[in-house]
Amino acid sequence: MQKMNFHTHTQYCDGTGSPEVYVEAALDRGFIALGFSGHAPLPFPNSWTMDEDSLPRYLSEIRKLRELNRDRIEIYLGLETDFLDPEQNAGHPRLDPLGLDFQISSVHMLYDPSEKIYCSVDGPVEELQHLISSTFDGSPRRMIEAYYLQVQKMLRIGGFDIIGHFDLIKKHNRSEKFFSEDEDWYRRIIEETLNAAAASGKILEVNTGAMSRGYTDEPYPSPWILEICADLGIPVMLNADAHKPEHIDYAFRETERMLRKAGYSHGWGLLQNRWQEVAFDG
Repeated sequence: MQKMNFHTHTQYCDGTGSPEVYVEAALDRGFIALGFSGHAPLPFPNSWTMDEDSLPRYLSEIRKLRELNRDRIEIYLGLETDFLDPEQNAGHPRLDPLGLDFQISSVHMLYDPSEKIYCSVDGPVEELQHLISSTFDGSPRRMIEAYYLQVQKMLRIGGFDIIGHFDLIKKHNRSEKFFSEDEDWYRRIIEETLNAAAASGKILEVNTGAMSRGYTDEPYPSPWILEICADLGIPVMLNADAHKPEHIDYAFRETERMLRKAGYSHGWGLLQNRWQEVAFDG
């Protein structure tokens, strides 16, 4: 497959390095397209998204890099937008004037009504444990089902292009610390959510970010989930969720083999300013 990645985080949010350094890394590795997807600002303080003051600078710099490199690589301007509720999501009209090329929509957080705060499912493991103990009465199952119901709500509201890291909930689940993916209830909620994804027509990313950062040995989503995706005809794309320039194509070759084994012959990419099928190698 021709190399491209549309999930890229720089120093504007929780990544390392300037956008220019990522472009140079992409050129060195033979990329034909690179999409930037900085974490969109949130309405409360945090350590991993852009703030409102940084957003205009981010938009301007990516546009400048696109013009400077237009003869060498296609560069696309995007955001990764958290889905929280009908007022905080990728489809909100306030984002329309930004002139984005694409958006990734993701669920990173669930709400704790007792403390009136959002806690991340993929940040410090203590936040995940707090959600389980405080918000969901000590039940990982209830927390996980709430997570996928939030993904389903995100899919119904829409307003984006790419479904971010579908089963992010497994990030801290090495050695089945919180749940087993073989449990019937887990398989049921996955299939329900995949049916919603299929109905949405959105592209589901296959994301190697947790692999590059040492949290998992396989991408989001898990291989067995990819087989269901293929059966349902859900379009996919291969993304790195890179937070360092050297990770923009992390584990792409083996993940592409996994996709072919699951039943996919091609993925999708944004090329010549339109979404297109791109064949996998081999």
